[in-house]
Amino acid sequence: MELLKRYSISFTIACIVLYFFTIWVEKQHESNMPHNLSTKNEEIVEITIPVKHYFEKCLDLKESQELQYGFESQAPLSFNLHYHQLGETFYALEEESVVELEKTFQAEERGYYCLKWGNSGQDKVEMNYYFKILD
Repeated sequence: MELLKRYSISFTIACIVLYFFTIWVEKQHESNMPHNLSTKNEEIVEITIPVKHYFEKCLDLKESQELQYGFESQAPLSFNLHYHQLGETFYALEEESVVELEKTFQAEERGYYCLKWGNSGQDKVEMNYYFKILD
């Protein structure tokens, strides 16, 4: 019984330490990984963006990987391709009031690159977008 008590106490202490360590690690890295990171290398999607909202899809690109992407919408949207590094946001492309776009982007360094569309209009907007990561 004494042995079980010792192991129970050791196990409880280890769980508490691990719990607080996990919280600390997440705090240190909370701005590094986007919440909407795609696990796919290719996607074709139709979405609706509500009035005064935005939609964002992020991808993990390695150095020299190419990203083919494009979209078309029923009304003008703002669009940007940006990446996050050390808590700052850098823009590779920014467009205002665009209805369709097709581009290829080559990453110069590894990072989380995000495609972001914004609807500042008075009505919801239907949009089709695609992306494909090329090796």
